[in-house]
Amino acid sequence: MLDRRQLLTTGAASAGLRLISSRSAASSGKVAATRFAHVTDVHITPDKDAPRGVAQMFAHMLARADKPELVINSGDTVMAVDGGVTGAKAAAQIALWKAATQAVPVPIRSCLGNHCVWGGTDPTPDAPADKKGFGLLVAATGMPAPYYSFDHGGWHFVALNSVSAWPDYGALTAEHFAWLKADLAATPRETPVCVFSHLPILSVTSLAYGDSCRKPDGNLVPKVWQHADCWAITELFRRHPNVRLCLSGHMHTRDRCEYRGVWYICGGAASGAWWGGAEYGFEPCYGAATLYPDGKFDYEFIDYGWQARTWRGKQLPG
Repeated sequence: MLDRRQLLTTGAASAGLRLISSRSAASSGKVAATRFAHVTDVHITPDKDAPRGVAQMFAHMLARADKPELVINSGDTVMAVDGGVTGAKAAAQIALWKAATQAVPVPIRSCLGNHCVWGGTDPTPDAPADKKGFGLLVAATGMPAPYYSFDHGGWHFVALNSVSAWPDYGALTAEHFAWLKADLAATPRETPVCVFSHLPILSVTSLAYGDSCRKPDGNLVPKVWQHADCWAITELFRRHPNVRLCLSGHMHTRDRCEYRGVWYICGGAASGAWWGGAEYGFEPCYGAATLYPDGKFDYEFIDYGWQARTWRGKQLPG
């Protein structure tokens, strides 16, 4: 249970979010199970000085006293390989990602984003026709499959594929949902679970992304912004109270909310506004997370000092 001070520091979305903690004062002295960095929406590209920005981000996180044992990457790793992007351009973006991560001495676990699904135009030996769809980025990021799970530091991690129904994305396919049910059922109930996906399962950001979802009769959240099957997923989590933390990206803005004992954190974007500065006032960042054996956690948004600060987005007039 959060005390009053923690409630004051874990309110609504803002550009200055720092420490988020689910620990109570009684559990504050517990030894960490694991530490990891959460990166999302890197969108690495040859232009916009992105390779330097990615290198700066990784150098910053690895120089911290509490350096991560693991990196969780929640999608849109490259600028874009979807649509009509050619095999040569897709391979060039992937090569940049591989070069950037060579300096990272810890495992990187990824999931797919909507810009990670290759359209298959003009294949090359580095982007062959048989990797069209999910295959190209699954291989490039070392994923065992488009969705999967693993154990680390006493926690169970689940990597979802928010685009599993591509191109009609924004919900899990029936097959994917059945897999998630089986995976959670097979996880011991005393093992805490962290889920990561590209699209948020639940988020405040999808209600405050400029004025884009405002309609004459109220707000309408597009399913390509937040999981349209959020109710079914959260109902499943209700049956598995060891699910404690869900991480995402996609919106390039940041928030955290708690629903039925599960914390949902949208991690902004490593690229900010696609390497053009801050997105709706949210600077480029990554997350630093500490997990504890009892299912508690700390999470902090880290501004790693990227200097492109040309504000991007809409603002109220005046």
